[in-house]
Amino acid sequence: MTEALSRAVDALRRLRAPERKSSFVHAEFAEEQIREAKAKAVEREDQVEASLFWQAETILTIQRGFIEAFDLLKKHEFYQAWCQLERCEIEIAALRRHYAQNDSDLHRIAYIESMVERWQRLYPYKMFFSPEILIKKIACSICGAAVSPRSNCGHMKFEIYNGEMCYHKVEELEFLSISAVETPVQKYSVAFLADEETGDRRDHYDYGNVRFVVERVASPFHGWTPEATTRNLTASELAHVSADRSCPCMSGKQFGDCCSGKAVITIPHLQIHFYVPPNKELPENELLL
Repeated sequence: MTEALSRAVDALRRLRAPERKSSFVHAEFAEEQIREAKAKAVEREDQVEASLFWQAETILTIQRGFIEAFDLLKKHEFYQAWCQLERCEIEIAALRRHYAQNDSDLHRIAYIESMVERWQRLYPYKMFFSPEILIKKIACSICGAAVSPRSNCGHMKFEIYNGEMCYHKVEELEFLSISAVETPVQKYSVAFLADEETGDRRDHYDYGNVRFVVERVASPFHGWTPEATTRNLTASELAHVSADRSCPCMSGKQFGDCCSGKAVITIPHLQIHFYVPPNKELPENELLL
């Protein structure tokens, strides 16, 4: 192994175990150091080393992005955390094409990927906006050449060149329409209500499930597992539910037109299993899907 290549391998090694304070992810100038080392590799035209530094740069982005998402959750900035979790998801998808994952998950990429999905499952977002567009002009991110079915600049999409991933940039498009969908390509396009007086976005969502979990987790690297089950509620336990509220059985009907009057109803229930026991002073509240 050459001295230059060993520096890239060392950067990847130092990014292991981001839950530890000694990990490179917590170093103040880690990003600048990796970026400068990658630039030197490009100057030497060492594509292997530059590609390894790209991996290190992307791993650092994922690790820091996940930590930032957790910090936003702790601050109850739920939509901002949602968007940050999506950025992690996108970066992981890019990394997977070039990253040799192993069972020990030294960089915690598999862990972060699983936890991003679990946090997303807790969110109440069910409806999203999806724009329909007509793409008129695409260019290669590496050389800037126009991309079309009849032309090929030689750069392969998603491959690494000089320490950068090749992707196709949309440079000209036409907006056609917008649709409401349940499974969006862009998860940040959440449907919010508008304030009747100001027209500003109003966050009307109930983040009870997200709050429940984040209040009981001390670190982004303290894992937890959700288990979807059911439980029975008696009429006395539902006495506080008004007739015009959504029925707890999740039928989509109003309570008065659905399960009101029943002695017992079965409702969805979400049980959370924490890998690190939460603060004993916190109540064992129930979660509903």
